[in-house]
Amino acid sequence: SEKSLNRPKKDQVISFKKRICKMMKKYHEFYDEISEKELFKGLLGFGLFAEKIPNFLSSEFFFEYIEKETFPYNDKIPKDYIRYSSMRNINIPRPLAIPEPFSYANQVKILVDNWIKIREYFKNKTKNDKHKVSRIHLRKLKKKNVLFEMNYKNFDEDGDPENKLYINSKYVVNVDIATCFPSIYSHAISWSLVGKEEAKKKSKNCFKEEWFNQIDFYTRNLKYGETNGILIGPHSSNLISEIILCCIDKELIEKGYKFYRNIDDYTCYTSSFADSEKFIFDISNILKKYELSLNSKKNKIVKLPQASVVNWVSKLRHFYFKDVYKTKDNKEGIKLKDLKGFLDFVIEIMLENNNDAAILKYGIKRVAKKYLSEKAKEYYIDKIHHLTLLYPYLVLILEEFVFEIHNISLEKIKDISIDLYNLGRNKNNYELCSYAIYFSLKYNLKLESVSEKFKNDAIESEDCIFLMIAYIYDKRNNDKKYLKEYKELAKELIKNDFERFWLFCYEILSQGELKREYKKLKLNKISFIKQEFLK
Repeated sequence: SEKSLNRPKKDQVISFKKRICKMMKKYHEFYDEISEKELFKGLLGFGLFAEKIPNFLSSEFFFEYIEKETFPYNDKIPKDYIRYSSMRNINIPRPLAIPEPFSYANQVKILVDNWIKIREYFKNKTKNDKHKVSRIHLRKLKKKNVLFEMNYKNFDEDGDPENKLYINSKYVVNVDIATCFPSIYSHAISWSLVGKEEAKKKSKNCFKEEWFNQIDFYTRNLKYGETNGILIGPHSSNLISEIILCCIDKELIEKGYKFYRNIDDYTCYTSSFADSEKFIFDISNILKKYELSLNSKKNKIVKLPQASVVNWVSKLRHFYFKDVYKTKDNKEGIKLKDLKGFLDFVIEIMLENNNDAAILKYGIKRVAKKYLSEKAKEYYIDKIHHLTLLYPYLVLILEEFVFEIHNISLEKIKDISIDLYNLGRNKNNYELCSYAIYFSLKYNLKLESVSEKFKNDAIESEDCIFLMIAYIYDKRNNDKKYLKEYKELAKELIKNDFERFWLFCYEILSQGELKREYKKLKLNKISFIKQEFLK
């Protein structure tokens, strides 16, 4: 028809070209999008504190202060770091770290100063990739300064390689690296960037200033100068791990394997069982070159075809809510009977899958998209209250996917917080104690029945985050004389164990009681605590 012969409008052509460009983007091009300035701000201003820590901390003001400073700092002495444990979906804690901030600033600045070289390195290592092998890595996010999140692996720009990888494949292999971040050998950074032979040749004192040795040096400085392991938590570690892991990817691609990687988890498609075994053998040998190894307990070879998503995900997605109705604002509502059926179904599937609390998390996120009547909401919050005490991993999503989305009453949040605190206290789970106090601060609640225990419990715990947030609560709700013991502890820690408690000591002590760069930082009224929690 005449209409079909019309030329497309200019903006349609531009839009189409943009979509094609997005589809064709390679892994390294995501790094090309990030400028040196954006890398500096993203890693230092929004990547110092792990996402799993209660959201009362920020390094944004610290970044603005550091931006005006001269680098690197003269103090090159290796530093210790703050320890923090966060519960995983299998009810086992994962150790997280908060690095000493000035050492972290040094590491970030070295990465920024060499960002052009690092981007070129990624380009060379990934130029032969037919799809984006690494699915979770630093990237520029829309309307956000943060450069790393765990929940964007299905970005449209990444494409979905699985459908293509299936073709001519009869088996799928799943493997992962054993304790990846804690096992990374810092010298492997240099080995990856310039080759092992070149790195070893230039590892002597006279070559200390080589850019790759500087990255190694300032990465070691975050972990007390140790060569084994990088910290889990700061976002720079995700960049460091990619430097090493994309080198491993390249060797696997050169051997002809079809695979993708989610941080340290590999999924490879093969044409025979023998090829699947060969993949495991080959990746094991390549990992040895970088002082890494596979977690042999998780090696798995499965015959194809298989479902395109994890079986439990598919089941939950297709759960049928019978009595769905529309609210005035066009939200989908579910009735109490359907809600009960869905939650029972979620729990049943979780029990079939080794008590994996990630299944509960998925179910909670699905309910978050629904409107609940008052009766349904009352039942739901009681059920979540019960489940969180059984599976503390769920505490990480309560604020966003339960309290806020369903407009839960302050009284109920208070009840949950008190129970979380008591459970954490009994189990020495200081993450639960910290979250309980965080909720009380966030929603301006007084936890009278347990708050008298905060100070003594926090001091006995020797947990920096618990100490910090307990102090904030007591400062807000109690007479200032009550804070004396916190301050006495901070004075002791600054003498004997400052770096493991730098946040607590810095925020509590006065300028005159602090040393070196912290004194100047305090003079400039920089705080790592978000302003709304200081009121």
